[in-house]
Amino acid sequence: MKSSYFKPRKFFSFSPHPYDIGNIIGFWHNHDDNHFLLKIYSSDEDRFADFYSYHLQYALDKNITKKENFFRHVWQIVNSRIRHFEMQDPFSRKHALHKSNIQKLQAFQRYLNSVDEWNARPSHLLIDEKDAMIQRQQSEIEALKLKLSEVSVFEVSQKVWVDEGYLPTLIDLVLQLRELGLDSGRKLLKSDHKIPYAKMISRYFSHAGKDISIETVRNYFVEKKGDVPVKGTTVPADRRLFRIVRTDEEFGSVV
Repeated sequence: MKSSYFKPRKFFSFSPHPYDIGNIIGFWHNHDDNHFLLKIYSSDEDRFADFYSYHLQYALDKNITKKENFFRHVWQIVNSRIRHFEMQDPFSRKHALHKSNIQKLQAFQRYLNSVDEWNARPSHLLIDEKDAMIQRQQSEIEALKLKLSEVSVFEVSQKVWVDEGYLPTLIDLVLQLRELGLDSGRKLLKSDHKIPYAKMISRYFSHAGKDISIETVRNYFVEKKGDVPVKGTTVPADRRLFRIVRTDEEFGSVV
């Protein structure tokens, strides 16, 4: 008699492994597929992988079959049972149960499809799957092309040149811009994050013709305690060459 691919429950075992198939008095080998499927009906989908691996390991340890043959065997059992339920009378009193079983089997079949490393399923299913994947990839490519065209509007052929040694001066001006206030008491510029300023400088300015690392700029935009940075880089005093002030503060308020 051919050994079952699935690990059976031991006779009269009152504490079997939850994935063992059969009942307390065992099972008939000719019905091992039924017992295997009964476990699927009562299992949560997040247990499918462990359930499948448990019986696969049993079959491999017992030298009953190889990994690919085990996959083919299980896939065929599941697929045949789905077809069986689909052919049942839709007006049967068991129709709701049949629908529930079909849904659970289809979910298990989707798991099987995800581990089919041999393309062992019927060719028409593989072709349909590949066609669907190609269609998804084409849609993703079109979306990426559109996004790229939108982003390319902001590309520049030549960055703004900052004279050599004066990158801190530019950064100091941007730091000042962040602090400018309006009559309403609100800030002229508002951002919940400092990274947009660092990205702007890195993307659109060059330091003596060389690209500016965003990490270099980021070090200037750090948290402060009062006027003292907690960490990072400060602008040297000899590079603080400009001061941005309101015109009414520079020339005096107009009454």
